[in-house]
Amino acid sequence: MTHEETNFEQERAHLNFASAVREKFAFLNDLGFSEIEGLSTLVCYRKDDVEVDVYHGRRSYEIGAGISYLAARYEMADIIRVVDPDAAKRYGGAMASTREGVVAGLEELCSLMKRFGVAALRGDPQFFATLEEKREVWRKDYWLDGLARQLRPQADDAFHRGDYSRAAELYARIRDRLSPAEIRKLTLAEQRSQR
Repeated sequence: MTHEETNFEQERAHLNFASAVREKFAFLNDLGFSEIEGLSTLVCYRKDDVEVDVYHGRRSYEIGAGISYLAARYEMADIIRVVDPDAAKRYGGAMASTREGVVAGLEELCSLMKRFGVAALRGDPQFFATLEEKREVWRKDYWLDGLARQLRPQADDAFHRGDYSRAAELYARIRDRLSPAEIRKLTLAEQRSQR
């Protein structure tokens, strides 16, 4: 272990993260999981094809968890999002730099895992197939949202300059993200560019 790693371990030792995880997540043992790693910021469990990691961010101090199935890892936020999209909007990993904060964050995380992670913890292949499908949709939505943020000002500028063919081309690329007013602009730009 390097000097830097030793200092880090000593800095975090007073938070008793691993011990708190073992206490709060004891239900995983009841489900047949076994601890496979226990560090000052990470505790991992495994049962068959399912692994659970509970972590305390080394820099961010975020308390979070992931569940892996057949080597694909899913953040707790994604698992919650599949089960209850509204609850996922309210979810944000706790951040803690005190022992009390760590315990409170782990209690909340444990509650969320018990509530939303049952199918994942069971290794339900159908749940993970659904999660993978949703992940792909979320990736595409995220990409399209980013593209819309980038192209919208360019399309508006082209429309106001009277460059209707350019405006129509740009608006068309983000058609699924257009407001009703922008759809009217697209229609008008298409009509004017054909003249």
